[in-house]
Amino acid sequence: MSFISEPHLLDGPRWAGMRIGLLGGSFNPPHAGHVHNARVALAALKLDYVWWMVTPQNPHKFNGDTMNYAERIAACRALTAQHPKMLVCGLEGELGLTRTIDTLDMLKTRFKRTDFVLLTGFDIVQTIHTWRHWRDIPELVATAHVARPPALDLVKRAPLRRLPVRNRTVPDSATAAPLEPRNRFYLLHTRMVDLSSTKIRNSTE
Repeated sequence: MSFISEPHLLDGPRWAGMRIGLLGGSFNPPHAGHVHNARVALAALKLDYVWWMVTPQNPHKFNGDTMNYAERIAACRALTAQHPKMLVCGLEGELGLTRTIDTLDMLKTRFKRTDFVLLTGFDIVQTIHTWRHWRDIPELVATAHVARPPALDLVKRAPLRRLPVRNRTVPDSATAAPLEPRNRFYLLHTRMVDLSSTKIRNSTE
């Protein structure tokens, strides 16, 4: 259980100088794969915390079996209860934000002195070009993608390669590399959790 309260709109100074990972998604439902990605990023990038950014509605996923927002928030809190450096964040729900670019704009305004890195699974490397204003995302924050060999070979065909970067970093041990915009991290890890929210939903039908 975390001994620090979840972030809210008016407590920007509390997070000043911290390194925060942003793990976004529907979390419908949250699962061990999400925890795994957060733990890899915490260790590899020496993050202070990972915020689980629960979206009220994924603009790429419209289906009738989505748990309501309160249920997904509660499920995330239950799953992260034993991980004190993982905090569930409901700011997107409070503000009605559903696009990553809008969320990042809000965070950079409200938490001016916090260093953020957007965390994703490696699948996002292949699909981020479908997001609104995707080219602007790495101009706002560093990005990091959890992968395992030989997944990096897929980068050669990914639209993400079109974007300019300051640094492409593949840390093989803990690092405190600057979380600066246009820094892109590929977090290699040999153990991966073969889970997805879709698989879990399908298995219960």
